[in-house]
Amino acid sequence: MITVNNASADPEISDKLNVTAYSGRTVDNLTSDSYNLSNSKVIVLENLIASVMDTLRPTVLEARNNGAYVIAIGDSTAAYNLHNVNLQDPQYSNITSYFQYPSAANFKQLLLFLGVNFCNITATVQAPVTRPVEGIYHPDAPEIYSNLTDYLAWYTSTSADRYAYNSSNPTVGIITSKYTDMDRDSPLINALVRSFESNNVNVVVGTYVSANRNSINYFIKDGVSFVDAMIVISMGATLNSQNQSLGIEDLKKLNVPVIDGIRLFNSNVSAWEESSIGVPTSELYQIAYAESDGIIEPIVISAKETNPATGKQYNQPIDYQIAWLTQRTISWMELRRKDNWEKKIVITYYSEGGGKANVGADIDYYLDTPASLAKLLAALKERGYNVGDGPLPTATELATLMTQVGSNVGTWAPGELEKRVQNGSVILIPENLYLQWFNELSADKQAEMIEHWGLGPGKIMVYENATGKYIVIPKIQYGNILLTPEPVWGWLQDNSTLYNTGTLPPTHNCLAFYFWMNKVYHADAIFSIFSIVELMPGKQVGLSAKDWGAILLQDMPIIHVLPMDAQGIFDRRRANMLIVDFMTPILIPSGLYGDLADLDQDISLYNSAVDETLKNGYKADIINKTKTLGIDQGLGVNLENVASNTSSFEAFLGSLKAYLQDLKTTYMPYGSHTLGETPNGTDPLNGTAMVAMVEAMLGNEYKDEVAAVNPAEGLTTSLLSEVLINNLTPEAAQNKILGNVSNEVTKYLNLALNYASRISNCSCEITRILDALEGKYILPGQNGDPIRNPDALPTGRNLYTFDSRIVPTEKAWDAGVELAKQLVNDQLQKTGSYPQKVAFVLWSVETSRHQGIMESEIFYLLGVKLVRDSKGRVKDVELIDSATLGRPRIDVVITVSGLYRDMYSDLVKLLDKAVRLAAQANDTTTYSNYVKEHSEAIYQSLLNEGYSETEARSLSMSRVFSEPPGAYTPGIQEVIPASETWNSTDEVADFYLDRMCYVYGNDGWGQKSSSLFEKVLNGVEVCQFSRSSNVYGVLDHPMVAAYLGGLGMAIERVSGKYPELYINNLRESGDYKIETLSQFFNRDLLTRYLNPTWISGMQGHGQDGTRYMDTFVENLWMWQVTTPGLVTENTWNMVYETYILDKNNLGLNEYFNTNNPYAKQSMLARMVETIRKGYWNPSAEVKTALINEFIQSVNEYGVTCCHHTCGNLVLNQMMVTGSSLSMEQLQQYVAAFGSATGQSLNLGTPGSTPQPGSAQATSGASSSVGASSGSQPAT
Repeated sequence: MITVNNASADPEISDKLNVTAYSGRTVDNLTSDSYNLSNSKVIVLENLIASVMDTLRPTVLEARNNGAYVIAIGDSTAAYNLHNVNLQDPQYSNITSYFQYPSAANFKQLLLFLGVNFCNITATVQAPVTRPVEGIYHPDAPEIYSNLTDYLAWYTSTSADRYAYNSSNPTVGIITSKYTDMDRDSPLINALVRSFESNNVNVVVGTYVSANRNSINYFIKDGVSFVDAMIVISMGATLNSQNQSLGIEDLKKLNVPVIDGIRLFNSNVSAWEESSIGVPTSELYQIAYAESDGIIEPIVISAKETNPATGKQYNQPIDYQIAWLTQRTISWMELRRKDNWEKKIVITYYSEGGGKANVGADIDYYLDTPASLAKLLAALKERGYNVGDGPLPTATELATLMTQVGSNVGTWAPGELEKRVQNGSVILIPENLYLQWFNELSADKQAEMIEHWGLGPGKIMVYENATGKYIVIPKIQYGNILLTPEPVWGWLQDNSTLYNTGTLPPTHNCLAFYFWMNKVYHADAIFSIFSIVELMPGKQVGLSAKDWGAILLQDMPIIHVLPMDAQGIFDRRRANMLIVDFMTPILIPSGLYGDLADLDQDISLYNSAVDETLKNGYKADIINKTKTLGIDQGLGVNLENVASNTSSFEAFLGSLKAYLQDLKTTYMPYGSHTLGETPNGTDPLNGTAMVAMVEAMLGNEYKDEVAAVNPAEGLTTSLLSEVLINNLTPEAAQNKILGNVSNEVTKYLNLALNYASRISNCSCEITRILDALEGKYILPGQNGDPIRNPDALPTGRNLYTFDSRIVPTEKAWDAGVELAKQLVNDQLQKTGSYPQKVAFVLWSVETSRHQGIMESEIFYLLGVKLVRDSKGRVKDVELIDSATLGRPRIDVVITVSGLYRDMYSDLVKLLDKAVRLAAQANDTTTYSNYVKEHSEAIYQSLLNEGYSETEARSLSMSRVFSEPPGAYTPGIQEVIPASETWNSTDEVADFYLDRMCYVYGNDGWGQKSSSLFEKVLNGVEVCQFSRSSNVYGVLDHPMVAAYLGGLGMAIERVSGKYPELYINNLRESGDYKIETLSQFFNRDLLTRYLNPTWISGMQGHGQDGTRYMDTFVENLWMWQVTTPGLVTENTWNMVYETYILDKNNLGLNEYFNTNNPYAKQSMLARMVETIRKGYWNPSAEVKTALINEFIQSVNEYGVTCCHHTCGNLVLNQMMVTGSSLSMEQLQQYVAAFGSATGQSLNLGTPGSTPQPGSAQATSGASSSVGASSGSQPAT
């Protein structure tokens, strides 16, 4: 309207025509004059809504009857048929063209055109000016501007009809593609502009064109960013599609948060709203591209709709999504604009177990949380944050506070919760205030919470006194910095929840936590070391503002840290997190120690001995040590057969020597990581940590090159020490150590300097976190294990992974094919026949590391190959001819983690298609097709159960299973630690079967089918999982046992036979191998958890180190229950000797008592519970010693009160009756237990320990249990 009025004021117009323009956005805009158009000669109606058209209809008809020309612009306006000018007539076609670019010049020419054609004036009319396809756009502006200066000249001019630029307000930039189809794009762009301006935010909309290096200047003034945040409307490519690094450089220039506004290219609004998937699989690439540019917060803001009048598609804005994006962007801009002193930051950490033993980070992060947060608090102070007036805590002091004050309390310990409240370091949320917030939820969300958690405020972390009920949030506060444990997930707070096979909404405690942080504390941001937001039910990718994750976060930015070889896509896409990655712990060769070192020496002594008596003595020692250490199990040998004759024994020695060398050179984490710390000359390894890490990164090729010059042991390390520690040049180092110079060795030593520099640059991790809290752009960095992918360093970057469309990569395909051949050949040699059915466990994080090796193995076993497009992306699969394959088609069962299901849904569907191709293959060779045979048998069985032919046929070929939609774990990782709630492993297996029986594929997504799952599992001979990181094994997180061990349990339950379990060892690039689980497990056991060097490394991290020892014992228990024969009596004996008796003289008892006695209590309790359940039968003296030490620790330090201590009444009764301590000591213990739990123990007669399997030992006595460590999926 402004543009028309300005044009009509031009003398060339005003001297000849009377022009009046009216706003017709709503009926309220209509003035009294506009109701009377009867005397007008020309009326132009442009894109008016129905209510306005209905109001104008009478006066327009009167004018038309009086001879007026009526022109309708826009399909909705034309639909009223009030017009009498045919715009399809070539004579009048330019009218529409003038409106396509509503600039001042075009409106002037439009008025002249109307005057000449309908009002008999004389004038020269220019053709319409074409809309520029690049520049700065605003829906109210008269033109597209070619630069920011001209745009601001218009934008700052005041007007009653529009928002005008205000320098006091924040400014958002919006990047879009060329203005080539504004009918399609303008509804979305305009909606974004209106949303921000209605919230008093200035807006600059500009195009970004790869070929135009000045595009970014639309958002820069005087050399600095003019905007406080950017929205990039997704384009389906990297920002600069021709050169990604240039696009990243442009975003770096702006140095502001960059938000991902997703427009769906194919789905309509209703389809998106109804879908549990969110962003369709076929469009995930646009998110992956954005992530690789460092763009955050993927929020769907539009979908495709079709204009019914034209049949043309356009971007339909989703109003509530745009509103959510607007509010979150405003919060990010506030971080940039607000003074640090005024900011309120919430820091959340892990305290899932409801006890004191395991507080910090999720265990697979290997992050020393107290030390990291102590450093962060000091850095916040330096940056000007209000951290209070008192002294800041040391790592040790903070660890004590987090453990004893700032940890969650289980429902089984009301007395402990009351003590916390009386201590005063808590937030108390009154019941009536919480219920006000709860009642703000939609009715369906309220019902969902009540169904699972009962009426608010529920039972979790709820304290009651005479004044009412309160939800309790533990806190540790320094000025405006609030440290608090993330609310418990809730699975373990009562048995009905523990054995729930569906999904869980947030607890009342969790909802109260996030609402209080936002509505009462007014947090400016959350810095998360641990979060459960991403685990909430909702869309798999790209939250709806109506999903639980969005409801919890509201408008609070969340910055999260992850280890560099995590993947981050789950956290990004389901919780809108900005990820800052951190370095893995230092990885060093594990070496040999104790009996392992003695064993290695015995082999050398045996080989050099001449005297037969000596040789026989060494032989006996070798056999005994091999048995004691469990190496025979790892090697899969029968020691009786080996010892029976000299030739067998000496052949065995070769394998044993190789095994010891493998143990010696296997990398292990040395301690955990502290944010911002890198190896230096003061590290616990006396400066050699950097050397060890770099040597690991250089790989075997470096060792081979040095060995080619001089094969002596230790020279590779010496060379690196001279270069990295003593600062010699590569050439000087070689002259000193080798006596000459090799060009190839020089090349590796120069590479070592590069790697060392990358590691040193990881010191920026805390700096990048602080930058994120100030609303700055964080450079992207690809994930990866530093040994397998050194280019993933340095850390402190915004973590991303690759485009899933390239998976499996060509290299991964080749490796997977070789592994499939190896598996088939191994089984042929072992059994004399081909395996008929192989089961797999696929994890999202593993696939992000190995890039599709496991999937390739599956495809090749099925006899299926990949089809790629011209860019190398996987687009389809097709059958390998049976004759070419040269063997039977092997049937598969594929269990995938919930994260895999969501993040690699395209691969799930491709795997499903591959199975169906194999099942329907019409092979002409004599080779069996086990896929087809088994599918046909399942089909017949399903028909007998009453399925229709169509359903039975489809289901019979289904092989991909996972948890229910919205769930992310198999559940048994919580059930197994709650060992007082089950009496038989059959109960655990049945729970796994019920939890994992949901079918996924092209014919359906998430259908529950218990019967089908059991049929498919029946007959599985082999199960496989992968480990692709040098950091992680099979004992550092419970999920490995939960998925792989749980699968084995389930197969045994349905078939009566436990399958063989294998690990695809993919740690070393190019040297991939299939190992038995026993071999891999025992390597982990010997190189890490029984290794005094590993233990010493953990001791260097105080309280944090105790957590890994405690978790190891918990995960050992997981394997004990799930996998018969893997964990032996001797395993528990070695654990007892190492950690309780401290056989290596490491001062462990003092270490635990000083840093975290609660972790030791947890370990002792688990070991006693293992005895109670009948899995370990040590001597009576050992049992009593364990019980006595537990009770004495509780009496001295108080109760740990985790799930298997305070939550297990039967175990505690066993402690009392099985102890040999004095009555006074027992009474003290009973009093401590009763004070914490409100339950009583029977003192009885000390020394009468219940026997395993007895009624007293196995009956459940508690209605609520606690949480296992690492309950967040690492999958």
